[in-house]
Amino acid sequence: MCIPMDVTTHISLPREGSYFEGHFPGQPILPGVAQLALVQEALAKAGMSLPLREITFTRLRQIVLPGDTLELTTRKSEDDRLRFELKRDNKLVTNGELLFGPLTSPDESAPSVVEKDNFINGIPPMEALLPHRSPMLFVQSVLSEAEDSIACEVSIPSACALVHEGSASAVAGIEAAAQAAAAWEALQRSHAGGAAAARVGYLVAIRDVTFFVERIPADIPLQVRVELEAAALPLSHYRMDLFLDGKPLVRGSFATFLAQNEP
Repeated sequence: MCIPMDVTTHISLPREGSYFEGHFPGQPILPGVAQLALVQEALAKAGMSLPLREITFTRLRQIVLPGDTLELTTRKSEDDRLRFELKRDNKLVTNGELLFGPLTSPDESAPSVVEKDNFINGIPPMEALLPHRSPMLFVQSVLSEAEDSIACEVSIPSACALVHEGSASAVAGIEAAAQAAAAWEALQRSHAGGAAAARVGYLVAIRDVTFFVERIPADIPLQVRVELEAAALPLSHYRMDLFLDGKPLVRGSFATFLAQNEP
């Protein structure tokens, strides 16, 4: 039951690191959830033995590129939440607050499960909607779409760098939801008379995320529902729920920033 208090360590990202594969071709950027996974790994090495229960907030302020070295510092608050900062050359890149401890069961107010057999025909291939490529392309198909929401079938490929021994940290579910949101945005552009072309977007904020599992199995069909909460482009806020065969895995909110130029 160890919660490290003050941790200072460095995370070096090789120029050809596997975390950059497929995210994005021609302009590699470290996925925001990979930053969280690396923080988890560093804390585990420092003695953290409890699962990640909640992300109170995380703000991803700067993109992280191949070859970067990040300094991680943490401190424990009075309520046992862990504040962390990632800096590059003494400039803040990402900060947040995490809660570690026994996982909880979802409450009865959880939304209904996604109908995983209700695939929509006529949707462009995911490669046309998203800039992601294997092994960082998680969205497999669209299950349903509305003017303010989308449900997709997703899967985390075993070749993804987030996967170890057949499963990934549950933070990977946030990436799956962010990709579903990006697919929804591409479809909305198409409905408005434009092209359903892929646009690069950045995960810039995470808040009030609860994890009901510690890890997510790779190569298994999952269902994700994403609902738009607010938008003032290029910034959009979404609510997400991730399921496995009707069982909630991850729930919370996130925000994305749409790049101005297409990849």
